[in-house]
Amino acid sequence: HPILDVAGFQLEDATALEQRINQIPGVVTCGLFAIEPASVVLMASQEGVKTITA
Repeated sequence: HPILDVAGFQLEDATALEQRINQIPGVVTCGLFAIEPASVVLMASQEGVKTITA
């Protein structure tokens, strides 16, 4: 299953793009988080896992 990771550009309508991507057959979800922002972030490092909540 391909994974596409991109950075460095401006999205005019992230919500619309997320909806279009999620409508593609076979796509489970995408990581734009425009429709429903993430409420928890888990950051892993050699020191352990840090939890950041909104």
